Amino acid sequence: MTDGSLETTADSTAATPVAKSFALILINFTDLKTQPFTKSAAQTALTGGSGSLKAFYEEESKGRMTVAGTAYGWYTIDATTTGCDWRTWHTLGYNAASAAGVNFAAFTNVIFVWPQTNQCGFAGVAYVPGAYSYLNGTLSVQVMTHEVGHNFGLSHANARNCVVNGTRVTIAAAAACTTQTYADPFSTMGNNAARHNHGSQLGELGWLDASEVVTGAPGNTYTITPYFGTGGTKLVRVPRGDGTFFDLDVRMTYGSFDNFAAGSPAVSGATIRMGKGTATPTRTPQATELLDTTPGTSDLKDAPLLVGRTITDPVSTISFTTLSVSSTGVTVRVREGVLPSAPGGASATGTSVPAVDVTWGAASDNVAVTGYRISRDGTVVTTTGESARAWTDTDVTPGATHSYAVSALDGSGNVGPAVTAAATVPGSPDPTPTPEPTPTPDPSASPDPSASPEPTPAPDPSADPGTDVQAPTEPAPLIGEPAITTVTLSWGPATDDTGVAGYRISRNGTTIATATGTTWQDTGRKPLTTYAYTVVALDVAGNASAASQLSVRTRADTVRPTTPTKFRKVKRSGGYVTFAWNAASDNVKVVRYRIYRVGRSKPIATTTSTRIRIWTRHGAWYYVRAFDAAGNRSASSRAVRGRL
Repeated sequence: MTDGSLETTADSTAATPVAKSFALILINFTDLKTQPFTKSAAQTALTGGSGSLKAFYEEESKGRMTVAGTAYGWYTIDATTTGCDWRTWHTLGYNAASAAGVNFAAFTNVIFVWPQTNQCGFAGVAYVPGAYSYLNGTLSVQVMTHEVGHNFGLSHANARNCVVNGTRVTIAAAAACTTQTYADPFSTMGNNAARHNHGSQLGELGWLDASEVVTGAPGNTYTITPYFGTGGTKLVRVPRGDGTFFDLDVRMTYGSFDNFAAGSPAVSGATIRMGKGTATPTRTPQATELLDTTPGTSDLKDAPLLVGRTITDPVSTISFTTLSVSSTGVTVRVREGVLPSAPGGASATGTSVPAVDVTWGAASDNVAVTGYRISRDGTVVTTTGESARAWTDTDVTPGATHSYAVSALDGSGNVGPAVTAAATVPGSPDPTPTPEPTPTPDPSASPDPSASPEPTPAPDPSADPGTDVQAPTEPAPLIGEPAITTVTLSWGPATDDTGVAGYRISRNGTTIATATGTTWQDTGRKPLTTYAYTVVALDVAGNASAASQLSVRTRADTVRPTTPTKFRKVKRSGGYVTFAWNAASDNVKVVRYRIYRVGRSKPIATTTSTRIRIWTRHGAWYYVRAFDAAGNRSASSRAVRGRL
């Protein structure tokens, strides 16, 4: 629709009370005395049933607003349609209705409607904010809710169109983008359908609690629930850095107006808009611009960001990835691409332990430094916390020279430039290393025991099913928090007419447990492995709900095994010495031990046992390290001389 004077602000504006009452005034002209619809039809559009203005705002306000109203007319005013002088028509129509007995003091808002005339290049116009709106030949509830939305303090729901090198993209620098007015198909403040208003507009209407709006930041993951859903965050606003926000929300099929088809993009992903407003009630509302995350199509109805897809803003470097969606919410990860600065210099000092002490200065980041990554001789050896400024490397040998690189990390996984330092460990390496014969495997060695099998799930609670055939509601949203070897699942409680008895949990299609609460931890998982989970609610009759589904990838294993203790000689036969030690432990599993000779950087033998017989060099010293499957290695055990 066209709003010729849409941004005109009334001199006086009505507050937003609990109760709104409308006078709908039908007027016509000396040169256009037609009556294209009846007063009864006008009353129906205003307050009559599930598709009316009353139904729209009472449903959307969730009880915060009531709407009443009366249609009056027709009144022929002493004016022609020439020039579309709607301000004069307002005065004449007001006077005519007053003379006919209409008490305007009884109403908070007035809508003037006249027969359609080409003299007016709009379908509707309204004061922003204000008490008056005007319709050109239409009783369309979409046009009516749009114009009344302006009265209530809303601006337009537009879309952003960006083209770079002839190709349409989701977002770009301002010079490459234009505004598509009224184009947002998911809000009545566009012009496509009488859909309920989106997240930031609901905030401007005062219909979002402060707890339902979150100011987001890169490096975090957010779960967003629909406005008509139960509890949770309804709107996430991520500052772009130029005074605008990325506003994220999600819809659900609800009521008479948000009748989205199952599986449609609006309910299957995160809808992202750019906005300049505050998402709180204001006298100066700002338009929003929908971002089209599928710019290769011309239909904005597929604009939301679906699961598994990522968009990145080249201006702010902020990216959004939809991780999962359920019937009650969507989970989105927010990251940015600005690297932390280099740390403030590094130094390394060898000590006689043997060890190397590494120190560095603080780095900075546009969001926050979350830690520091340290590499030795080109291989990452550890990651520290954000407050660390020193680390001691005990995984060194006397006489060796090692180079170190320290880089800062941020919450988005960005790694900054490194500062470097080198140090020589005090002591003398073996000046004349000679090849060692291949060690004879210890016949007593045995592999570590395999992981224990999964426990048999507890049976579902038994009860007399009676005539209960109603299934519980879906336990949603389902959220998974991965660690290295565990996944902690949590879900929203289901409801049932006779009571929820428990929840059945499946991994990769196999039932693994039942739970009575709304959290459960899956242990013994492999690092860097993706697992698919489903949770189903059960009632006492055995009825099962729809399944909440989620895929979770465990984190990389960066934890080193403990140091083997009591490394010692237990037997000698000529040049052969049998060494033994106490087993190391690991958060996942120790998979091997490697024997080193002091002065050499490479191992001379490997075993899965805690005992080994090797050929030793006269006068040489030896030590052992433990390794896990991810390649993490323990610190060196104490050194023991092989043979004199």
